[in-house]
Amino acid sequence: MKRTILLVAHLTPPSPLSAARRSGGFAKYLGRRGHRVIVLTSKVSGSGPVEGAARTVRARDVMASGLNWRKGGFEALLGQGDGDQPVSAAAPEPSRLEDVVVPDLALVGWVPFALPAALRLAREERPDVVWTTGPPPSTNFIGLALQRRLGLPWIADIRDGWRFERNHADFPLAAQRALDAWLDRSLTAAADRVTAVTEPIARDAHERLGARHAATISNGFDLEELEVLQGPPPEGLLSPDRHSLLYTGRLGYAKRSPTSLLEGLRALKAARPDLAGRIEVVFAGPLRDDERAQIEAPDLSGMTRVLGSLDRETTMRLQRATDTLLLITTGNPSETGQKLFEYLAADRPVFVVGDRTEAARIVTSARAGSAAPMDDPDAIAQRLADLVEGRVEVSPNGVARRFHYDALAAELEAEIEAAISATTTVR
Repeated sequence: MKRTILLVAHLTPPSPLSAARRSGGFAKYLGRRGHRVIVLTSKVSGSGPVEGAARTVRARDVMASGLNWRKGGFEALLGQGDGDQPVSAAAPEPSRLEDVVVPDLALVGWVPFALPAALRLAREERPDVVWTTGPPPSTNFIGLALQRRLGLPWIADIRDGWRFERNHADFPLAAQRALDAWLDRSLTAAADRVTAVTEPIARDAHERLGARHAATISNGFDLEELEVLQGPPPEGLLSPDRHSLLYTGRLGYAKRSPTSLLEGLRALKAARPDLAGRIEVVFAGPLRDDERAQIEAPDLSGMTRVLGSLDRETTMRLQRATDTLLLITTGNPSETGQKLFEYLAADRPVFVVGDRTEAARIVTSARAGSAAPMDDPDAIAQRLADLVEGRVEVSPNGVARRFHYDALAAELEAEIEAAISATTTVR
């Protein structure tokens, strides 16, 4: 059955941030499947319609105004700067207000503008369901309001755990932490259904937070983007006489460190210097000065290279041309990240540093590559040797299509129908 779906997301295309790809992918392919998709988003994401949406409304946002106290940090996150001056590759410094506003700054910067817009859209478009995706967690207030005031079935989508495996500092005061925890439980339990990007997050939402039903719908990739990426990357970025492992994107901003991998390279060099001479680890993306110094340490000369920031098209061409794609994790069990799905779409073997993560489980169960523990340099060295010498079993058919947003949209359709059916029965 064709439905009218109100999709609420702080970040959507044309924003280059990875969070925008999930909302954009579902809007595009739910629209392709015949649904009327109404997108409510923030002006901070840019302007213009979202592909697949019958209507796109961009609510005001302090971050997109002259009042934005985080402009410098936000531009750093986007890799932007004024004029010809590049911004620092360092992670943007958090605003002091982030230690004050519970659960997040969007509660005062975006939600006051988005909530009236959502209520207006709901009355005008009469959607069958509302799907809110966060972070920021305060997006859930919009879903709750539409559910309680207008009776709309509400699906809350969780891309990162709220208080589960937090990847940033907690609130300084016990009262703030208690309020944040209460909101996490209350809003998650109030949703008619929950979708989450990983199985650990979905399980936590159900078992700890009391979600009525929590399903896993992973992040993914739009395979149509690959149509413009035929052909090789520019010459000189990869060494043709070496086995290239490519890491793309930032490290420090996502709390990732190259230390474990580099110790594994040193262990490989000590045990198998001949093999170490056949390998190169290439980093493409903005790095802090300390990260660059680590990677370009004199004892790793010839084994590591830094390319710096590249445009998205060049980066994705590199991903399709390299021998192995490198995923460095923080070690959190639920971790996948958008990068993993870009890697899977490139259809190259993936090596995951952090074998107890959801990313490692996906890669190994799909026979898409291998993984190694973060705290064992010798194990990392052995996995690197296996890669170079061709001992890593990789599925010959690839795994990209199972993570294509067209396939994932069918999974979300099923959740939408279940939410509508349950709400009709109960209410």
